[in-house]
Amino acid sequence: MKLKKSMLAFFFLACTSGVYPSSAVGLATGPSLGIAGFYTTLNLKEENLKTTTDNLALQIGWFAQLDLWLLYAKLDGLFVLDWHTLPNKPDRNCFKYIQAPLTIGMPVFNVFRPHIGLIFRIPLGELYNNTEFKGNELIESYKKKINGYILGIGVALGHFLIDIDFELGQSSLIKNCISSGVADGDGSYRSKQLALKIHYNLLG
Repeated sequence: MKLKKSMLAFFFLACTSGVYPSSAVGLATGPSLGIAGFYTTLNLKEENLKTTTDNLALQIGWFAQLDLWLLYAKLDGLFVLDWHTLPNKPDRNCFKYIQAPLTIGMPVFNVFRPHIGLIFRIPLGELYNNTEFKGNELIESYKKKINGYILGIGVALGHFLIDIDFELGQSSLIKNCISSGVADGDGSYRSKQLALKIHYNLLG
């Protein structure tokens, strides 16, 4: 069994090397622009009534990427304006924070770039200390420095690097903590969103 695993690992590395005969080291850096969002409908205790929580986030920043043979590592520094509609709140609230996704990926055919990573976040502004949201776990989750994971695919098109990411919250929340009027209040809710980021490599 160990021999089979070793052979499979060897053939995997050999095939990957053939697919992407990369130079040993490469550096890319430049500005980034992104947009992200999710939309979730939650049932209320009252029959046939629902409430929604959604967001639309604008991300502006800079990225740095280091290619090391078969793998690459990329760090984004992003200032985020994140507009949320919370359950039972008709108006939007603006979250401001610094987000730094750290991803590791593998170039395929020198074009496609599947990757995984962690999301580091530093909240900004007064919203997080607002008494109106005390005890709201959806807000509290935004205070965590590591509060999400990334699974995505990237495409390299000349100077442009385009990433489509699925972002998953670090932990599940109890629905009652988000809103007391939600049905199945003891059930769990885990935030998920899609993000599209476009990077421009100044180094070619």
